[in-house]
Amino acid sequence: MKKIALIMLVLLVTASCGGTVAAPPEQRLLAAPTASTAQISQPTPVQPPRQGGRPEDKYSCAINSGGYCIFSGTPHRTGLNPNTEDIVDTDEVFLFTMDEAVAVNSSGEILQARGTPASNGDELVRYLEGAMTDDEKAFHRVMAVMFPVRNALMYDISEVSQARWEELVSELEMRGVKDKTFTDGATPKDNYYGRNGIFELAKHPEGKDIHHDVMKFLEEAGLYFLCHVTSDDFGQMLQDSHPEGHDPCRDAKITEKIPF
Repeated sequence: MKKIALIMLVLLVTASCGGTVAAPPEQRLLAAPTASTAQISQPTPVQPPRQGGRPEDKYSCAINSGGYCIFSGTPHRTGLNPNTEDIVDTDEVFLFTMDEAVAVNSSGEILQARGTPASNGDELVRYLEGAMTDDEKAFHRVMAVMFPVRNALMYDISEVSQARWEELVSELEMRGVKDKTFTDGATPKDNYYGRNGIFELAKHPEGKDIHHDVMKFLEEAGLYFLCHVTSDDFGQMLQDSHPEGHDPCRDAKITEKIPF
């Protein structure tokens, strides 16, 4: 009996501590932004619950020797080359085409199609497995457009010319996204920058930490862009899941959608 009890005890300990439980396939996505095929499985989209407030601000920028406010973190290594279907790296080397691309997080997990703005570690990878809805395809294309815009404002501003900036935001301009700047609000929260305004601010921060203005521009530009290229149902999801209960598509004042 003692021997049997001992065996049972060993089995119990082994079951509880002796090995790790394999993560579901959708949580074990490994991918790299290369020209080779990355076989990854798409997780089932889950509508996020409404949150009580904005996510914690994880960003900051510091004035460098050139007078630019450069953000902490690292640039995206991939993005959509403006006015093409080419996903390229930071040296503009071709990797794969947009119709093969999805955005993933730093763990290689495919980003859910929702209103969350791009984050550090997000990249584009080649994806040749499974089907996506039109809204999901539009979401990943928006991310591919916004990655280089984010890089330009947060990391590469000293090197970005006016002409290059206009190329990067051409999809926004086409849809009238972020046309205007308003800085006469009663509080800083009431202010916002348009495409030209945020570029001028990033070029001439005058010693100020401008990260709130830049992050607000990127978040709102991405949301309004999504409103143009996705369905009304997706727009409703953006409203339902907005951390402050706003209706981004109404805020965008869209009179006519311009899809991809």
